Amino acid sequence: MTYEEAESAKRVGNLPEGYESELLTPFMETMALEVSRALQFFFTSTQFNQVDHLVLAGGCALIPGIDEVVATRTQVNTLVANPFANMVLSDRVRAKNLLADSSSLMVACGLALRRFDPS
Repeated sequence: MTYEEAESAKRVGNLPEGYESELLTPFMETMALEVSRALQFFFTSTQFNQVDHLVLAGGCALIPGIDEVVATRTQVNTLVANPFANMVLSDRVRAKNLLADSSSLMVACGLALRRFDPS
């Protein structure tokens, strides 16, 4: 599959048989291991020895259950970022679609808020 085909298949749920067990689960475990290693590096290179929360953002944060896999591996409370959580949405915005991409839109949301003028 091309990147575009794979992205489309992911969103529609039309992935090959064995995708979850052969590709997705090992990827999630590897991702959690890398987060754990990053935490260990953080602890050894700073004066801090505890992290209370991890916030996952970006495309991989949208993988169902990734927050639980990371939390289990790191033993740190983990959640998926949603920059729109406390915002009032326009009637023209499809909340379901926005939620599906919310953690991938962190930078865009931050940039939009930089120029926010309440007057």
